[in-house]
Amino acid sequence: MKSSPFGPWRAAAGVAAVATAAVLVRRDYARWQALGEGGIPWGPRGWLTVTGLRLRAGDPLDVSGLPDDGPHPDLGDLPHRGARPRIAPHPVPHRQLDQDAPGDMLDRLQEVFDEELRYRKGELEERQSQFERHNPAFFAAAAVLRGDSVTGEVAHFHRPQGSLHLHLHPADVRPVVERGWGELHPLAGRLANLPASYTLLYAPRDPTELDTVATILRVTLDRATGRTD
Repeated sequence: MKSSPFGPWRAAAGVAAVATAAVLVRRDYARWQALGEGGIPWGPRGWLTVTGLRLRAGDPLDVSGLPDDGPHPDLGDLPHRGARPRIAPHPVPHRQLDQDAPGDMLDRLQEVFDEELRYRKGELEERQSQFERHNPAFFAAAAVLRGDSVTGEVAHFHRPQGSLHLHLHPADVRPVVERGWGELHPLAGRLANLPASYTLLYAPRDPTELDTVATILRVTLDRATGRTD
């Protein structure tokens, strides 16, 4: 029986395909690790988990499933931010790849968080994020008591980048996303305990953007703690 003349070519093609796949895997793994730790073990097992989660990710700019009954009055006239940053393709950790906050804005963002914690003493608790597991976060017990949140986690920001994750009120998501200030987490509402309105707020690059970010944060914390004043 004659051997196929294409046998060696098929074998060579198979070897080339495996080699190419190995290069792509190593490259993607390195890019994922470069994002830093966040919520999932930072190693091969974590990367495999995240790779599987990419199949479940939704469109982070699609707000059609959220209510359209009007945002908080302070968010009704949000300005347009401008061009969005590039976002990593990995849903965990959910990170932007450029347009980071400068060092002075990062310091001022920390001051905003510190001031909110002092102002809301007894209403907020700061402890390790249950979603990120490597960043301190604000928790509001009132949100759990009302049934608005399973964990009570409301807000945290990512150092040294300056982006934030907020559990926005569902009615507030549209202006934030549509005017370019953030995007939904790609797994929002698709994983247990991750709210459908869990949103990435892009890092503030200047004082004007910081003012808007601080306003969105304040409104979110007011809603979570039940403040109406």
